[in-house]
Amino acid sequence: METGTYISHVNHFRKFYDLAFKEQARAYGFQMIDVHILLFLKNNPSLNTARDIVISRGLSKSNVSNALEKLRGRGMIRLGEDTESRRIQRIFLEPAGEEAALELKKTQDWCFAQMLAGFSQEEREYMNRIFKRIDTNVSAALKALERSS
Repeated sequence: METGTYISHVNHFRKFYDLAFKEQARAYGFQMIDVHILLFLKNNPSLNTARDIVISRGLSKSNVSNALEKLRGRGMIRLGEDTESRRIQRIFLEPAGEEAALELKKTQDWCFAQMLAGFSQEEREYMNRIFKRIDTNVSAALKALERSS
């Protein structure tokens, strides 16, 4: 397989994923970053800092900060002080944010069902192992590049 094919596959999924949320995002008045943040908080309740979102989703700090402020202003999230460090702000879904995230999650589940249609459970587990290996390799290479720059 040519290396450019991998990037093409990722781009196809990203386009499909973003388009799947287009109508919902419009109905809620969300940008895609808002969708990503609400789903991230819903799917990862223990990873609830802006830093977690930036690292896990590869989004810029300023974009995440701006989106969080907008979501907070709309009553979708609230910020709370960490019990161990006052410098850390935890992010929690408010009822309106929880409701929106639940609706968005239905679309996310549909996207993954479409992507994995026809794959057996064994194939899905194998694919998951392969993606984990790829992520391990990429993470190690990324750390090496960051150290050298």
